[in-house]
Amino acid sequence: MESSYPSLLPVLWFVGAWALVNLGFVLARLVCRRTSDSVELVSPLHVRITTRALNGAVEAIAQSPRIARVLDGFYAAGVLVGVASMVLCTGLLGIAAIQIAAAIGIRAGAALPSVDLWQPLVALAGGSAGYAGPAEGPEPRLGRRLAGDAQVLQPIIPGVTLPAGHLWHYLVALAACAVIHELGHACAAARARVPMRACGVFLLGIYPGAFVELCPRLVARSGVGRRLRIVCAGVWHNAVTALAVWALVRSGGLGAAFARAGWSQVTDAVVVTEVAGHSPLQGRLPLRSIVHRIDDVRLGNASAGFGATAIARWTGVLTAGGGRGSTDAGFCVDARANQDDGLCCEMSARFPLGESPDAAIFCFEMFAGERVVRAQPWCFDLRAVLAQSARCRTSRECLRGDVCVVPRAPYASGRALRLYYRAPESRREAMLVYAGSPAELWLEVQVSSLEPRFAWLPLALPAGVETLLQYVLSFSLAFCLLNALPA
Repeated sequence: MESSYPSLLPVLWFVGAWALVNLGFVLARLVCRRTSDSVELVSPLHVRITTRALNGAVEAIAQSPRIARVLDGFYAAGVLVGVASMVLCTGLLGIAAIQIAAAIGIRAGAALPSVDLWQPLVALAGGSAGYAGPAEGPEPRLGRRLAGDAQVLQPIIPGVTLPAGHLWHYLVALAACAVIHELGHACAAARARVPMRACGVFLLGIYPGAFVELCPRLVARSGVGRRLRIVCAGVWHNAVTALAVWALVRSGGLGAAFARAGWSQVTDAVVVTEVAGHSPLQGRLPLRSIVHRIDDVRLGNASAGFGATAIARWTGVLTAGGGRGSTDAGFCVDARANQDDGLCCEMSARFPLGESPDAAIFCFEMFAGERVVRAQPWCFDLRAVLAQSARCRTSRECLRGDVCVVPRAPYASGRALRLYYRAPESRREAMLVYAGSPAELWLEVQVSSLEPRFAWLPLALPAGVETLLQYVLSFSLAFCLLNALPA
């Protein structure tokens, strides 16, 4: 039986890596008698690298007469964006505080009114990465309840609120956004005749960052307008980065670049690029398979209602939060095949798939049109029903003695899903039955809308690049908003 406790392997890696870093600095002091001023161990979990090698390059670019007016106008626009970001972020923090207070009040039994709020969410339209947002559901939704599950601000913690496999995307994107942010301060300062003393990067725990050192005296002597440009330049750089990434993916430019490099676009399905080793689909769902349907939702059908693209519909179905929104009809089953053992339909948050020791049977309930009829519990062989049964809207459409049923799914963490796919180099459609958490399936199976035309091309590269860009977009917006707040 698998343990329900989280793996300690990431913690061991973290402790071991920092132990090696600290050991390296100790050995350097013993052997060299001194350490470099450019590489400093500030604390056991804080390393900083400082350099002055870029000072001349930043100064030359900022003072170039060819782009002087362009830079002045560019950073003047940044002041407006910085002020707007400050106002927006202040409002978002206020809404987040109200949401937290409302949630606390509801847990305490307080009666609070329902208020509809607009939740600003940013999604990469047409993205083809497996990851498109938090596990609660990345699709934009208006009018969510004040104390609902979706908060305006979501913490980003690899392995907790994000897949642990995205750690490198997280680190690289965060470091890149930090460098872009600090580059803005450095360039704006150079335009204001405030030279950069030094710049560098650091790693604090698992948080990478960057910094620039400016002369406080010269900054204070600058005019109000110049100081505003220096302060707002970092936020402005992040805003431009977010806009550029969004435009790159929205316009199809990234897909076009991959198409020229040897990939082809799949518009009505998704391509399986990775299946986690611990997933029950490992070995059952081949890599490079083309998944074109989940239950009765065709990923190529724009009217399916789960998103604008096949990738969005894949994500929407698997993170929609339970129910039978992906099933349009029931299944005709001989009522005499009922294998109810008294435990099959005993579903709870702890046992969302039922408590029966027989993993082959699953709880069903009668289906009549678009509504479920609560009657006696029905327990049938799950895979046999989903694979071989005729479809129905009511029991009247079935043979005599048959009933029209659908898998019961009272909990989002336990559902029965049908994946229709075409294996590599095969034209025949196959069906795979998955019983478990759709959100876990979404995390364990990475998909893309790009398929390599040559076997030697890395299958997961497009999805990896787009996942990285999505993190860059998210972190750029976070930098743009949170760094605009007054200290």
